[in-house]
Amino acid sequence: MLASVTGVPSLDRLLSPVPSSGWVVEVYGGAARLLAHAAVAEASRRGRVAVVNVQDFGGFDPYLAARLSRMRGGDPGNILFARAFRLHDVASLVLEASSTGAGTVVVVDPFRFAPRTPLAYSLLTRITGALRAAARGSMVFVANRVTQFGRARPEGGHFHHHSVHVIARAEWRGRGVFATLLKHPAKPVPQAALAPEPELGVRLLWAGQRPLEEYL
Repeated sequence: MLASVTGVPSLDRLLSPVPSSGWVVEVYGGAARLLAHAAVAEASRRGRVAVVNVQDFGGFDPYLAARLSRMRGGDPGNILFARAFRLHDVASLVLEASSTGAGTVVVVDPFRFAPRTPLAYSLLTRITGALRAAARGSMVFVANRVTQFGRARPEGGHFHHHSVHVIARAEWRGRGVFATLLKHPAKPVPQAALAPEPELGVRLLWAGQRPLEEYL
């Protein structure tokens, strides 16, 4: 069974086909976090979605995700949310998220606390392994950042890049998001698509952060 990933038509055509479970789909770059909200809202239409947000603060706005969910006919009550504050918490939270019975697991910025030296990147293999394990029964969507050691590749190291099934880079362009498909097992790459603001379902302005106490 195939699934829409973001609910944004032009981007989903670029990413498709994607099965409803078994794959890790990664979008990285400046627009990745907004698309994580879209992916959560879209998944809430199908059933339970578990979100793991890896940040010191902010990064993911559950109120925006709930609003997008209602706009698309989803159920905000299907959205489960957890935060990881340390590198060593990420893998265990991803595995815990996959054990909730969620059909979709969304992980925001999993390599936020990546080591500052490539020699220590073996520490990240546990996170990649957890993402692959979570994909056994769910579709996993990863909103990643550009690597600290370059301008073109996503964060996570070589093992992670080879383990992810679909990789696309998404950046702001005018009043929309320009995405480039860089890896897909079922279609030739690279390919590109532009999603204008109306397709995104939200104005390209950050919705505002809520106090940390509300998350807790």
